[in-house]
Amino acid sequence: MKPISALRGRLSAVPTAVRRRSRDAATRARILADARAIGPEIPRDADPDDLIRAARRLVRRAAQDEFAREGVTRVRLPEEISRAELRRADVAGDASFHAVVEDVLSALDIVPSPLEREDAVDLRRAPTSADRYGLSPEVAADLASYVLQRAVELDGELEDGEVEDVEQFFTVQATRIREDVRAVLVRQVTVPLELKVALERHERIETGEPDAERFTSPVRGPGAAGATDEERQGFARRARAAYDFAQSEAGRTAFGVLRTGAEKAYEKYGKGEGRSGGTDSGSGAKR
Repeated sequence: MKPISALRGRLSAVPTAVRRRSRDAATRARILADARAIGPEIPRDADPDDLIRAARRLVRRAAQDEFAREGVTRVRLPEEISRAELRRADVAGDASFHAVVEDVLSALDIVPSPLEREDAVDLRRAPTSADRYGLSPEVAADLASYVLQRAVELDGELEDGEVEDVEQFFTVQATRIREDVRAVLVRQVTVPLELKVALERHERIETGEPDAERFTSPVRGPGAAGATDEERQGFARRARAAYDFAQSEAGRTAFGVLRTGAEKAYEKYGKGEGRSGGTDSGSGAKR
């Protein structure tokens, strides 16, 4: 006969196993939709590792944007940016570059996120979150934490574990993200092409030219591959508003005016075309 303690251990494990098995497709889809609201490039069938990589990409990109925004003006650069000159100048070892790196790293706070989906979307769209360069490092870190929190939710074992497990997960990810940022910033001053791109972006943006690297269509269609649920819902709301306006008295009046104007324009065009055709045929007969 098995000891009572062993039976109790097995019985206590049953609810956890049941919870894991009950994580159905709807819950998974909801978690991924929450993550894709911030990162539309995340696959629809993503796993926790995909979300972790998306969070790291988000912060790496913000670090590159921050270097183009301020770093290029704070770092002592040689007049020529060839590979040999950059190596000779040892920009990565200069105190000015170290200060830039530390400033960016100090802005990154990767911790368990309390943000709900609506909060994260509002933060992503807030005018104080980004400029023409991109997201600020602080906001990128907050959004990365949000995406990492969704990775925790997607990983049943981690979510069902102890709080210490989640904190350890974020500690590990924060360390990796800081290593990523340090590495990507070093590349900005050691790889000529990357430094050239950063300098050109800074010049374009500061002189008011459009940043081709950031240019995208402001509104994607509802069927676009990367369209989020919010974008689809926004399209539906705009379509509904247009339909309601068309059915209203003001809408019918406006469309009536447009239709009348179009009919008059077409009538004038038709008469002009007839006169022109008659003249041409007459002149042809005379010839």
